[in-house]
Amino acid sequence: MNTDAPDVTAGFAGGNSGISPALDATLDLLSNRRRRYVLYHLREEGGAVSLDELAEQVASWESEAGDPVDDERVLADLYHSQLPRLEEADAVTFDPEEGYVTLAEDDEKPISEYLDLAAREENVV
Repeated sequence: MNTDAPDVTAGFAGGNSGISPALDATLDLLSNRRRRYVLYHLREEGGAVSLDELAEQVASWESEAGDPVDDERVLADLYHSQLPRLEEADAVTFDPEEGYVTLAEDDEKPISEYLDLAAREENVV
């Protein structure tokens, strides 16, 4: 066990240890590759994107990464899981009635900087 590593167990994370709750939330959000792909594409497009287009692009990137995917399963996962999670975190605006997703303003959130790092590492965009 590495005793030099900071203790971030449930009792200490976010307490007086200096760990930022915003950082924790950002890293948790970006820990899922599919959510990162959604954010990459929305940022690249710069406006509202249809759910179908988004699912197609995410499935394409996942296929390129070596994961065989079914577009319909990606669409269902985005609709029922990933987009609601991103919307709850105020990272996107999702209109399930119209089927469009838009990147939320991120002026005061650390997500943009970490997304840049992830994009460079994954070489997706």
